[in-house]
Amino acid sequence: MVVDSPPKYPRTPYWPHSPSVEAGSDRLADASRFVGVPVVVTEKLDGGCTLLHQGAVYARSVAVPSGAKWMAMVKKHHAWKVTEPDVFLYGEDIYGVHSIEYGPVREKETFYAFALRDRYGLFSSFGSLADYAARREIPVVPVVFNGTFRTEDELQSFIGEAHAQASALGGEREGVVIRLARSFPASEFSRSICKSVRAGHVQTDQHWTRNWRPCRTTREPARAG
Repeated sequence: MVVDSPPKYPRTPYWPHSPSVEAGSDRLADASRFVGVPVVVTEKLDGGCTLLHQGAVYARSVAVPSGAKWMAMVKKHHAWKVTEPDVFLYGEDIYGVHSIEYGPVREKETFYAFALRDRYGLFSSFGSLADYAARREIPVVPVVFNGTFRTEDELQSFIGEAHAQASALGGEREGVVIRLARSFPASEFSRSICKSVRAGHVQTDQHWTRNWRPCRTTREPARAG
């Protein structure tokens, strides 16, 4: 039985020096939390925030399971793999093109998991997320860095360099997400993760759904790594 109201993915604050910040959004108050401790920096993909839970697919609203056509590939290839009642797998769905068009990508690679949460509100460590996804052959957002930064300046320099690079999926890179490598409760979400978005990125809204189009797909083998 599908849960009536699964937890919505929280809004992610922006890195203090993010080149672009969406109107009305918050910047991270204390960047020092990401220094001197293990962190994971992943690519921020330009798609739709999607939840997989008990075989169903939810959009960001999570009010009811989504029947949107642009979620056809995640339903076909991955939603049915997440059946546990106490598991909530969040990811980015790029099948419906937003501002950046990636690819071409395989049908099975139009959804990328980025967070795993349990019924008690605990977000799993990145390692646990990766293990869960690997066992089910679900792609995970591209990892840009996994380790420890000694200073905020070192982290900021790395983020700047990451913005200048192309996406691992082909095309432009929207930005990066920085998170603590360890697990953390939902109550600490706003202090445990943040994002940095490139300058000039177009913040898409619901209007893209009016004339949506699918991304380019291919049957080519998956990329190495």
